[in-house]
Amino acid sequence: MENAQKTIVVLAGGFSSEHHISVASGKTAFDAFVSAGFTTLLVILTKEGLFLEDRKVHLGELNADYVFNCIHGTPGEDGHMSGFLKVLNLPHSTCDTFESALTFSKSQCNQLLQLGGFTVPRGRLFHSYPGEEVFQEWKFPLFVKPNSSGSSFGVSKVDDSKQLEAAFEYALSEGGSVLVEEGVLGTEVGCGVLSSTFDYSTGMRLPKATAQAIAITEIVPTEAGFFDYEAKYEGKSQEITPARISEALTKKIEQVSTEVYQYLNLKGIIRIDFIINTEGTPVLIEVNSIPGLSPASIVPQQLKHRGWSLSTVLETMVHEALAQ
Repeated sequence: MENAQKTIVVLAGGFSSEHHISVASGKTAFDAFVSAGFTTLLVILTKEGLFLEDRKVHLGELNADYVFNCIHGTPGEDGHMSGFLKVLNLPHSTCDTFESALTFSKSQCNQLLQLGGFTVPRGRLFHSYPGEEVFQEWKFPLFVKPNSSGSSFGVSKVDDSKQLEAAFEYALSEGGSVLVEEGVLGTEVGCGVLSSTFDYSTGMRLPKATAQAIAITEIVPTEAGFFDYEAKYEGKSQEITPARISEALTKKIEQVSTEVYQYLNLKGIIRIDFIINTEGTPVLIEVNSIPGLSPASIVPQQLKHRGWSLSTVLETMVHEALAQ
């Protein structure tokens, strides 16, 4: 009965190309909260406003006790929604405003990670196409991507300088600036991380909230050669959990992932992506502050592998947030 007295608003949708993916994540979270016994509302954000089924609503009128933010991209993942929820004094599932904005800006996040001693690819931020000559001494392939976007929209793998201008146009179609990185050859993996006072591995209570790695998934693209949109959401990749890597490397990536979580002061469920280069070093390529929860997404696969129920994880997040 205690959970039924709490109203959870699951926010999904948003303004970016990831709208429909976010809605799929929101429906998964909605089902999990309902399974945990909460009174749950699925609210979809569009450019016309917030909608509960077909009714336009305002968050302040829904008597929410907690908001679970599933909005990938703008404005859910870039800090705007976190700031709005803070103004409304509503506990929520995702990072605070600054941390959200930081992780959403790939270039700035990588600069800070590099200052912290973490290994990231060589990269540079651009606001327009600078011409082929800028990249004469770069090692191809290059990855050209929107600096602030997700789900691999606008991302191109460039094997030849003649492809650069088209790649820039594609990245700029998502808006904002463009990050160019030298490609790292190796095995791509993603590690889910969450923080809790409950140790999901032992079932014991911890003295304070602690970052915990969920699992590591190996990502094997089958056509494009990298984890692009089709590989992520149209089945054109093979995702293997646990990743086919050594126990020592597994522990290393889990350690780095939890250290990044703490270093960036993150919150909620996060996914951190790496490429293990040919020398066996995990190179951090992206921090996802609101990873997908749809059936095609990686984090649900990792939770299933560990035997961690999504309903239990979300229920614990709510109770811990409301106890603060």
